[in-house]
Amino acid sequence: MRTSKECPFCPGNEEMTPRAVAVYRDDGVFEDGETRIRGWWARCIPNMYPAMVQSPVAPTPEWMAMPARGGHEVIIESPDHESSPAAFNNETAIRMISVYADRYRYHIEHGSSYVSIFKNWGREAGASLSHTHTQLIALPLVPPLLMREISSISSMPACPYCMIAERESGSERIIFREGEWVCIAPFYSQTPYEMWILPFKHISNLIEINGSMLAGLGRALRDALHRLSALLNDPPYNYMLFQMSSNYHLNIRIQPAITRIAGFEKNTGIHINPVPPEQAASELRSIS
Repeated sequence: MRTSKECPFCPGNEEMTPRAVAVYRDDGVFEDGETRIRGWWARCIPNMYPAMVQSPVAPTPEWMAMPARGGHEVIIESPDHESSPAAFNNETAIRMISVYADRYRYHIEHGSSYVSIFKNWGREAGASLSHTHTQLIALPLVPPLLMREISSISSMPACPYCMIAERESGSERIIFREGEWVCIAPFYSQTPYEMWILPFKHISNLIEINGSMLAGLGRALRDALHRLSALLNDPPYNYMLFQMSSNYHLNIRIQPAITRIAGFEKNTGIHINPVPPEQAASELRSIS
């Protein structure tokens, strides 16, 4: 296992971070006390610069605003300083997904309306530290983006994600299939080499996934990131989990940060993608 003496996310440097709210070891899940817990394979800590806090103070009385009440965690998925999800073995990838599910369950059960789970990989994609980690932000509201999506879905005769998973699994935009999951280059990709991972079953969130499906998702995410890394020489990227407590279709979106969102995109909401999804899927399929 490779470590760095200066990295706060490496084993042996646990005192450099806030006390962990969940420490995952082979013998169970624990919380840090006065003494920090060692021997972990994943660790969840409060973000030192949180976007959401338990007891927020309004910055100004001039405008009405909802307080930023919630939680903001960092999930350190591996003790290995030089590893990455693209290089994870299947066991590590599956464990990572199981931690996502566990922390999602915790925040939903403690009253959060929405739990955003996302990874920034590479400085250009927003990562401030190179040691692999995921961020979780628990919100007191459903984001407007999801509200608009849910409103559109509710007016349709059937779930569009179910139709996309079934239709695209036989199209030239499929990248691979892993058991009950499919990875595609979406027809309306916003970025070059964008990928979506979808379950064929209508599942709303990670809590609803059983053991075999969870393992399949871990393998699918690792496979997708491996192909992306091999094809584009480990590019910066973001991946985001979109899920709701109910009446939704879980999906994971992987977006390489290899083009910039500039004035036109910000002015119009229209994204220019120079790589057709059919070409992206073909190139990603070619990676073994």
